[in-house]
Amino acid sequence: MSNAGTGNIKSNLSLLKLLPGAGSEFGPAATDLVAHVLSHARFDANADTHAPRETFRGVSVDEVMSDEYVFPLGRTGQSIVLTGYRIAAGFIAERAADEWLELARKERAARGLPHDPSGDEPHLAPDPAEADQLLDRAGDCAQRILDPVAGEPLISLFETHYRGGREFLRLSWEGLPEDLVPASRRPLAALASSAENGERREKRDYDPYGLEGTGDYDVDRPLAYREKIGPFLFTMTYRHEYPQVDDERLGTAFAVFHEAGSDIVAAAVELKLVKVPPLTSSADLVYTLDTYSGDMLSLALAATEALGPQGLCDVFNAHRVIYISMWEVRKPWRGEGLGVALLHQALERLPVDVDGRPNALCVAPEPYQTEMKHFEMLPAVLREELKAPARRLSAHLTNWLERSKLPIAMHFFVPMAKHAGIGSAGENARLIDRIMESEA
Repeated sequence: MSNAGTGNIKSNLSLLKLLPGAGSEFGPAATDLVAHVLSHARFDANADTHAPRETFRGVSVDEVMSDEYVFPLGRTGQSIVLTGYRIAAGFIAERAADEWLELARKERAARGLPHDPSGDEPHLAPDPAEADQLLDRAGDCAQRILDPVAGEPLISLFETHYRGGREFLRLSWEGLPEDLVPASRRPLAALASSAENGERREKRDYDPYGLEGTGDYDVDRPLAYREKIGPFLFTMTYRHEYPQVDDERLGTAFAVFHEAGSDIVAAAVELKLVKVPPLTSSADLVYTLDTYSGDMLSLALAATEALGPQGLCDVFNAHRVIYISMWEVRKPWRGEGLGVALLHQALERLPVDVDGRPNALCVAPEPYQTEMKHFEMLPAVLREELKAPARRLSAHLTNWLERSKLPIAMHFFVPMAKHAGIGSAGENARLIDRIMESEA
């Protein structure tokens, strides 16, 4: 099947079939395309010069993709000006071409041909007619991917903005069974009336570890209770993650406010109670928490970045660290202080640490979790605008925590979004390598 005139041999592989189709599970997402476009310098044709946007507030995805950008022509030192949509099409076309080449190499190897043919030997090549259509068809793909978000604010594309929180509320708290609330495990606040009446009251309201020999607490089921606080029903559950091996190092607490009248969820918080063996390095923490979950490994990496190797050892050796894994308030109640009130109630009712370690509250001040996969590709002004909500919340929490009377000995913030998700953009893998190498 040689073709001496072109020096190529045709492959049966279809180039166009490698383009993402409607409803395709492969191919780039809208965030991939927009981030790639924004990594190029914006061009102002009227001024005939680079002109980055001064702000992205109120700017839609379509506006950004309709802008013109400087597109470098490989390593030639030359460039051309293209619209964002055209650059996105090129991005898709290039990915399809790269995939075609990889498949062609595999096909060549299966046929027993050399991996890298010499200059005198024919090369595999796509069908010329398909190659001619590639960029136009890739443009259609880009349009199809971007159309659903074209009218959305650009900033919303790089924020999770309560998406995870909505699922958290819906799946965890829409209906919490009343039979999870044993009458014998009432919180201290619920027993206040008996104390006022002079009745004898135990020092602790419940035995979270089942150490007192009581028969109505099953360690395989969560501790749970419910009481009315103001206009809300407060419900809380707590359990060890590994009760079968008597491992008290990781516990999970859920607390939620329901509207008392309708039982509609108003706010919810999930806390992870982390207690580790003595640490001598941040590598110890990485090793320990990696055995629990990806979320806990991310916490280890984020805490290492926030506290440094020595500070991390000091904090985790002396405290039981309580990490706010999820913290969500429904829209009608946002800005009313309901979230911090719920956190206050939950922290006050946590089981006392059996070893007497004080609590350290660990907070990721990222209500609009930034998609770190693309963060460094974005223009500097957009990165600053994406950081603004976290800065506001960090300042608010710092002020609130300094004035609050929570049962915590200290608090610290971690850049959790940067490390959330194992191997996100390779950041976690690189950080783990650095930790292990520096502390080997």
